[in-house]
Amino acid sequence: MASTDIEILDHVASAEKLNKIADRRALNRRHFLAALGMTGAAAGAGLMSGCSQSAVVPANTSLASSQTDILNFALNFKYLEATFYSYVVTGKDLTGTAVTNTGAITGTPASQPTFASQQITDLLNEILFDEKSHLNSLISLLGSSAVYRPAINLAAYAAITSTNALSIARLIEDVGATALATVIDGLDTTSATFMAQMLGAESFHAGALRLISIQNPSIAAYAKADSLDVAPFDPGTAALAAVGPVANGGFFATAGSLSFTLADPAGAAFARSTSQVLAIGYGTGGTIAASGTTSGGFFPAGVNGSINKV
Repeated sequence: MASTDIEILDHVASAEKLNKIADRRALNRRHFLAALGMTGAAAGAGLMSGCSQSAVVPANTSLASSQTDILNFALNFKYLEATFYSYVVTGKDLTGTAVTNTGAITGTPASQPTFASQQITDLLNEILFDEKSHLNSLISLLGSSAVYRPAINLAAYAAITSTNALSIARLIEDVGATALATVIDGLDTTSATFMAQMLGAESFHAGALRLISIQNPSIAAYAKADSLDVAPFDPGTAALAAVGPVANGGFFATAGSLSFTLADPAGAAFARSTSQVLAIGYGTGGTIAASGTTSGGFFPAGVNGSINKV
């Protein structure tokens, strides 16, 4: 079996390192734009000239919320992800600051899931490392403003078993990626840089889990999140794959040549609003929650923080 001893980084040092990296990258971006003689929207327009309509950048989706509110919104879902993988991989809960003043954790697996290969087990161990690192880095960045872990029901979509654990993991990762794709636009440079790196890792996870789902349909039945969800699916031919995801789904959760819009360019991941993300988070068994809902599903008492309603 793969080792479940996962090293957690020095998160104070991590936060300091993130700030230095962000400052350095912001300076590099300014130098780059200055060299082009462009700033702001003019830079974007110049860089996009010559691209097809399918590559149009979506309209601004900045949130009318503070940096703290946005980061805490993301933190709630990091609590969910890290807690899910901890129980699936180790059979135990998280430890340390992640469980300070925690809400109740229910719906844990009756027995620790087992998987078809050692490779899948190892992959899930690495995802757990990443999610715990994301979680602890966010807690460090927020400091005393970090919300505590909300009550979580891991069995919101179904009781977790060896048969469906990968399906639920795929759903959580895809939704997480689409959530970060939206909230990143409401952050300042330092936080956005960190969130972009987190989004990259989330996308790595989602891509790997989608491929595993396609290769192992018997242990990863499709759990549909909402109407934007793209089912893991192999079109079967190069010609079909070349047009991107189709009605049946695709390798990646991106917009295809037949399904893109100006808000969701072809080849880009879908971006869900905080309301759309919460509708999934508060939903049960694949049924999304109605507008105005403030709790349910994975979060039986709601998420903590100011962004908490569908």
